[in-house]
This record gives sequence, C-alpha cells and structure tokens, in this order.
Amino acid sequence: MAMHERSIAVGIGLTAIALAGTGLFITAAQRHWAEPSTMWTGLGSAATLVTAVVAIWTLIALRTDSRDRTRPMMVAELKPSVLTSNAELHITNAGQSVATNVKVEFDPPLPVLKGAEAEGKTTPYLQRRYDRVIPTFTPGMVMDNLYQEAEDPDEPVPDEFTITFHYNDTRGREYTDRYFLTLETLKNQTGAYPSTSRADGERRRAVKAIEHIARGIGRA
Repeated sequence: MAMHERSIAVGIGLTAIALAGTGLFITAAQRHWAEPSTMWTGLGSAATLVTAVVAIWTLIALRTDSRDRTRPMMVAELKPSVLTSNAELHITNAGQSVATNVKVEFDPPLPVLKGAEAEGKTTPYLQRRYDRVIPTFTPGMVMDNLYQEAEDPDEPVPDEFTITFHYNDTRGREYTDRYFLTLETLKNQTGAYPSTSRADGERRRAVKAIEHIARGIGRA
C-alpha cells in the first residue's frame, strides 16, 4: 500500500474509533447506564479525542501534500526536433527533488540490434542508454534521443508505446510514473524547416542553430 493510502487509512481508522466512542457515550446517557456527571465527563473526553484525531489527520494530510509538492517526477514525451520534423524522445525530471535509481521500461521493449542490422540506426543508442538503471536524475535534467526520422522512418521502433518509470527519492520512498506516447501527436506538426540539400540550406541551418542557442542563453 502506498504511503498516501496508508495515511488515509490511519486517519479513517482514528476517526471511526473516536466517533464510535462518542456514540457509545451518547447511548449510555440516553439509557441512563451511568450518572449524568459521569456521562458529561465522558462526553468531554470523547470531544477531546475527536479534536485530537482531527488534528492528527490534518497533520498527516499536510505532510502528504508537502511531500507531493517536493517529490521528484519523471516525465517522458515525444517532441519535434528543433531544426527538423524528426521525433525526439525527451526524458526529464519535472519534480522539485532528486530522483535516484531510475529504471526506464519500454512496452513493447526496444529491439536489440546487432551487427549489420544495427548499421546506420540510432535505436541501439536509445536501447543501451535506458537498458541500465540511472543512479541520479536531478531536477530539470533532460535526456533526449532521436526516436524516429520524419522523411525516412526506418528506425525499428513502435509508433505507439508506453514508458514506465520506477525510482526513489533521496529518502528511499518508491514512485512509479507511466506515460502512453504515440507518434500520431507529431504527424500534423507544421513549421519552416531549412533545406540541407544545398549550401545555402546548410547556412540557414547553421543560423537557426545559433539562434536556438542564443535563445537558450537568454533564458538562462
């Protein structure tokens, strides 16, 4: 059971006990099972218990909310390349704290290419990169790879797939995030992409690259 679910279960249990005790005192007072002064004392104790339970549950909720706001959060998304319409896979930690022991699972799994079938392909780099556990993934850190080319989509990867992350925070708490991704979201992407077939196209590409770097520096 997750930590958040355990906190809710504890809160519900404590509240149920307090309410049951209060109900017992009220029933006893109605049926004159004890002296009125004794019953009022009991009701006062029950009210104190209920107040304490509410305070404890509030503290648990605040602690859970604080942890959720400061937790690491691994994210996977497909994005178009800056200068082409190729699809890139971006993996990032969008949370506020460090993720550790990050395991990235692809469903269906990425193919393991060897020898001649791996020549000219970028899939082997993608497969090897995420085949091992990533020890540390800091907030804002990004790992990106070419996933599929737009003009010549010959990479042996699925158009639709799921990425699942298993990881911990620095206190050892476990997290799982899952994302369903599809190339369909990029197929209607529009934009002006410079040609690379001629020298002037190469120059425009270089200018665009410099502009992109400048924009990145300006945002830093």
